[in-house]
Amino acid sequence: MMKANLRLLSPKHGYLSTFLLLEKAKGEDSFWKPYIDVLPKFFSSFPIFFPEEDKAWLEGSPFLDQVHEKISDIKEDWDMIAEVAPEFTQFSVAEFSWARMCVCSRIFGMDIGTTKTDGFVPYADMLNHKRPR
Repeated sequence: MMKANLRLLSPKHGYLSTFLLLEKAKGEDSFWKPYIDVLPKFFSSFPIFFPEEDKAWLEGSPFLDQVHEKISDIKEDWDMIAEVAPEFTQFSVAEFSWARMCVCSRIFGMDIGTTKTDGFVPYADMLNHKRPR
């Protein structure tokens, strides 16, 4: 993919989602294949994937607006990536949405040197967690 200074709405999530899709596309050649294989195939309990008839139950709730905003934000990030790297269109918005949900439900914040960042931590992401830590 070409290098570009993207202004993604969720940069860390967008870059990690892109990485995840690219690694998944490598299949057997990906170092990450065992991890990718255990990721959920569907996120049907995540509101962005609710069918319209289920979303109808949320009519009048501000939560429904947040769901639609998240769907729009993910599509906007996909559009920006596809604009600078047309080969990214090999992945659908639905696949990118799946990857984004993998990322947002599994990443950990960490410090690498003096840089705060996020990343996947296989195995640790299977532990239950709650706030406060």
